[in-house]
Amino acid sequence: MSIVKTDAFVLKSFNYGDTSKIVTLFTKEFGKLNAIVKGARNYKSKLCGTLETMNYISCVIYFKENRELQLISKSEYIKSFQNILADFEKLQTAFKIIEILNKSVIEREINDKIFELLISSYEKLNLTSANSLKSLLRFQIELVKILGLSPDFSAQNYELETFYKFNELNANKYFYDILITINMNGLGATDLNTTDLISLINCYERYILSHTQGNKFYKSTRVFQELNQSF
Repeated sequence: MSIVKTDAFVLKSFNYGDTSKIVTLFTKEFGKLNAIVKGARNYKSKLCGTLETMNYISCVIYFKENRELQLISKSEYIKSFQNILADFEKLQTAFKIIEILNKSVIEREINDKIFELLISSYEKLNLTSANSLKSLLRFQIELVKILGLSPDFSAQNYELETFYKFNELNANKYFYDILITINMNGLGATDLNTTDLISLINCYERYILSHTQGNKFYKSTRVFQELNQSF
C-alpha cells in the first residue's frame, strides 16, 4: 500500500454509515476509482463538503492496487462550479456529462486527455451564457475523438451505402451535412438552434452507448425529463 496525491473530479458521492461517504472519482493519475471517506459528514471534519458530486479536488489516498475500495485521508478544493449548481439547464448538462463519462471509461484506465476534457468542459459550462446544450455536444464530439471512435465525416463517405458508422449515428442528410461542417470548421463556427442541438446530441448519445456500455438510455435523461414535466 502506498500514499498518493492526485487531482480528482467527484463523479458520484453517497452516504455510508453514520458519518462516512463512498465516492467515485475520476483521477488524473489513476483513472476512475471508488473510495471511502471516513468521517466526511462530520461537520468538524476538514473533509466535510469537499467530496460532493461535481467538485474538482486534490486528495490524498491510501492506495492499494488490488483493493476495490480505496481510502481517502485528505481532500481540499481546487474548484467548485457554483454557476452550474445555480442553473437548472446547466445542471442537466453537467449530470449528463458525468453519466456519459462514467459509462464510457473503465476503472483504473488512465487517460489524461479525457481528464482535461472533463475539467475544461465544466469550466466552460460554468462560465458560459450560451445554450448549455452546445457544451454537451462539444463534450460528446471530443470524447468520441479521444476514444478513437469518431466517424469519418466527409461527403465521399456519405455516398457509400456501406458506411455503417453513418447508419449508427442515425443522422439524415441534413444533420450529416452539419456534422461535416463541424468536423471541418469546429462547433464554434456553426450556428445551431436548440432543436438541431438536441437532435445531434441524441445521435451521439445512441452512438456512444452502442460503442461502450450498450445501454439503451442514460438514467439522467429520464430523470430530467420527468423533472421538466413536473414544472
